[in-house]
Amino acid sequence: MSIDRIVITGIGVVSSIGKSREAFWESCLAGRSGTVRLHNPWVVDTDIATKIAAPIRDFDPVAAGVPSREVSILDRATCFALAAGHEALVDARLTLRPRTGPPGRFTVQDLDPSRLAVVVGTGIGGLSTFESAHTTWLEARSKRPAKRYSLVMLIPNAASGQLAIRFGAQGECKTIVTACASGTMAIGDAWRLLGSGDADVVLAGGVEGTAGDPDAFALLGFDRLKTLSTRNDEPERASRPFDRDRDGFVLGEGAAFLVLEREGHARARGAVPYAAITGYASSADAVSMMQLDESGSSIVALGARALERAGRDPSEVEHVSAHGTSTVQNDRVEAKAFRRLFGSRIDRVPVTAVKSMTGHAIGASGALETAALAMGLRRGMLTPTINYETPDPECELDIVANVPRSARPGLALKFSYGFGGHNACLVLEPASA
Repeated sequence: MSIDRIVITGIGVVSSIGKSREAFWESCLAGRSGTVRLHNPWVVDTDIATKIAAPIRDFDPVAAGVPSREVSILDRATCFALAAGHEALVDARLTLRPRTGPPGRFTVQDLDPSRLAVVVGTGIGGLSTFESAHTTWLEARSKRPAKRYSLVMLIPNAASGQLAIRFGAQGECKTIVTACASGTMAIGDAWRLLGSGDADVVLAGGVEGTAGDPDAFALLGFDRLKTLSTRNDEPERASRPFDRDRDGFVLGEGAAFLVLEREGHARARGAVPYAAITGYASSADAVSMMQLDESGSSIVALGARALERAGRDPSEVEHVSAHGTSTVQNDRVEAKAFRRLFGSRIDRVPVTAVKSMTGHAIGASGALETAALAMGLRRGMLTPTINYETPDPECELDIVANVPRSARPGLALKFSYGFGGHNACLVLEPASA
């Protein structure tokens, strides 16, 4: 690996609590919840127990930069990705020069397109398109009403392909599908690409469009697995990671993308980094498709390996951005694993869970949380875990409860875990002055 640190120079966000980077950050500091009562008849008029979610509301893809002529041939998740990706590139102080040909396509000025890579994480991909296309086929029993481009709209690699097309990225382009660990793994894979010298700039992040799908199929799936909160009468208080009265997660959606590059490359062009990613590790529990390894051993080993690759030690960690889903078992296992990894120091290591505000955005969740962590490292603030009211004796942690905390940790970890036993951990440090 290169000794030149990998830094985050741009961030773009579409979330249930803000449809831009700054709106998202403001909501994080204000402790806003994106959870609402759903009015979808597939939720209201059926026996789905969960009537709440954290969908993206009032999103205008054209206002977000998606050409109007393309909206009908893009899944809503891909539109989220294009909006967040564009914001991230602009935030990184990269100049986007319009290309000749179809509108809305750009060249990144002063960058070899073969050295610009795209890595996207998603759990499901174009779910809304899949549902509507399949429903049309079942009802009509004819190909004529079906959208001609349904297949290329719904495949999980649609977002990465469209981002590459939009910004002329001719380097490595791929989609990572590892459930709720996807976004974090995409960022970790970008770190590897840059460290190996295979790219100069990588646009990496996660996207999901599950909470606002037309017939609530994603909600149905999680409802049947009994993983969702049913605090239907108090939507904003439903997602409550590590709180004793938690009863499941809230389904969310959205996108977050980061621009990553080697620090020397960033400084040479005048970019101002948010933070550095100095280590990454991934693993598999190899135990269950749904549940974490109860022993927590995988999490402990994962964190230790990521720190080792950063040349750091658990004793140096000063902040943790947890996966923190608000499910009874996962929060308990994660908390116990942190205690094993850090020992008694965990009582003095602030822990936060962004899903308390955004809901669980599946493949986008890790990227949203990494974005919040990076912004916090630059601005000296730790985002809160809202709805933390009653401590759980099985989750003894120093939770950043309900309000942000002023702090400048020198070393932070971001953990994510996904269905199938997929685990990922990033090591973040403040950018050098």
